[in-house]
Amino acid sequence: ITDSSNDKDNNKDINKDNEVDPTKNDSSTSEPSESKEVFYGEWVIQKVLAYGSAGTYSTESAESLLGKNLIFSEDKASNFGDEPSAISKIATNPIYKKTLVSKDEFITNYRMSLDKLGISSDSASEITVSDSKGTVSTFFIKDDNTLIIYGGGTYFELLRKTK
Repeated sequence: ITDSSNDKDNNKDINKDNEVDPTKNDSSTSEPSESKEVFYGEWVIQKVLAYGSAGTYSTESAESLLGKNLIFSEDKASNFGDEPSAISKIATNPIYKKTLVSKDEFITNYRMSLDKLGISSDSASEITVSDSKGTVSTFFIKDDNTLIIYGGGTYFELLRKTK
C-alpha cells in the first residue's frame, strides 16, 4: 500500500473520538462532515468477485464465507483477513482511514484492475480499518449498498443487509 500521507484531501481518519468538527469551515475537505459513514451498517458476503495471483484462500474456504455477516460502525468492526477464521473477531473502537486510490495505483498495489471488480470509475475509496492491535480489514466502496472486501488475496462483494 502506498503512503499517500502528503495528499491530505484524499485521506481522513474517522472515529468517534476524532470526528471533523462541523462548526469549523475546512475548505480542504470536499465531503460534508457526517456522523454516519456510507459504509456503516450490516453487510452480507454475497459472492467471490476475483482471486488474486497469490492468495491464502482456497475456493472452498472462500465459498464457505458466502452468506456470512460483517458489521462496520462507530463502535465496532468485523475482522477480515488472510484466514477465514478472522471473520469471527470483532474490533472495538475502530479507526477508519479513507484513501482515494486511482485506477493505476490500484493495479500497482493489488495487482488487480478496478474493472475486474465491477468498479467502472477512475478511482475507488479504500477504507482501512484498524484498532489498537493493528489492521482489522480493508475494503472498497463500490456504491451506497455495495462494498468490496479484500482478504487472503481474494475479493468479495458485500451487499448491505436490509431489515
